[in-house]
Amino acid sequence: MRDLVRRNAGTSGDLDRVRSGFDHFLADAFFRNWPVSGDGAFPQVDLYDTEGSLVAMASLPGVGIEDVEVTANNDTLTISGEIKMEPAEGEVLWQERTGGKFYRSFKLPVPIKANDVDASFKDGVLRIEMPKTDEIRSRTVKIKEGKK
Repeated sequence: MRDLVRRNAGTSGDLDRVRSGFDHFLADAFFRNWPVSGDGAFPQVDLYDTEGSLVAMASLPGVGIEDVEVTANNDTLTISGEIKMEPAEGEVLWQERTGGKFYRSFKLPVPIKANDVDASFKDGVLRIEMPKTDEIRSRTVKIKEGKK
């Protein structure tokens, strides 16, 4: 039977695992709040800036609404939950899907009204609408002559 795992000729599997582990360590330690794309980013999230709110769309295929939690404060959005996998029905020949807990946290570019955040879930897509706070306005303060 052919080997189902792609290997590069001349590279060591152990060296690849060490390099991958080191890459993940650096990403976690230094780039935690940076947007990530591609492998390893779950759930994948898009963030849109509209006139009155920020809108986040997260892909959560196979996740139940009861297994997702959204937390928002003035400047941070957190999506966490768990993917529950069904037990295998026979001998596993190929497995790419994984289960377990997930957690993504984002520093938002503008403050939001945390009490007015609204979330909905349909067809494996979580939509989170976060109204922006009113613009912080500056004002000129008149200085009064005080007593000595």
